[in-house]
Amino acid sequence: MPIGKLYAIARSELAKDLVFEIDDEPVTLSIKGLLIAQVDSKSYNFSFFELSESEFVLAVQMKGFIVYLAMEADEEIDEEAYPELVRILLEQLTPAIAFLVTRAEKDYTGKADLLLDDDMSPSLKEFFYGLLMKYRKGRPVYEQTEVA
Repeated sequence: MPIGKLYAIARSELAKDLVFEIDDEPVTLSIKGLLIAQVDSKSYNFSFFELSESEFVLAVQMKGFIVYLAMEADEEIDEEAYPELVRILLEQLTPAIAFLVTRAEKDYTGKADLLLDDDMSPSLKEFFYGLLMKYRKGRPVYEQTEVA
């Protein structure tokens, strides 16, 4: 599948603002970036990264791919709300992520590509482009630390 079709899916299915309530307060999260990377594992998993109190990355792994979504909130989100936030995000975004991955499964041969950069903040860009370079160079993405 030409990469252009994956770009089109990312833009049409995932480039959006999500509005929902957490603790009876309205919250708007804007999806600002999307990175897709091939991985050896076919397992299903997810991770949530806080870059600041209003910038987050949700990583969803499925079918040999990891999809990273960069998000910015319209206001700071309290750390205690993260479990509810992640539940809502997975509930709303998993179908679109699965659609993207299913299309990528067929013909995508790249190691990693940035499919969406909708005016990401400097910290989100640094995070995403760091990941992109690590995947493309075959370097470990996550650093292992030793117990002191």
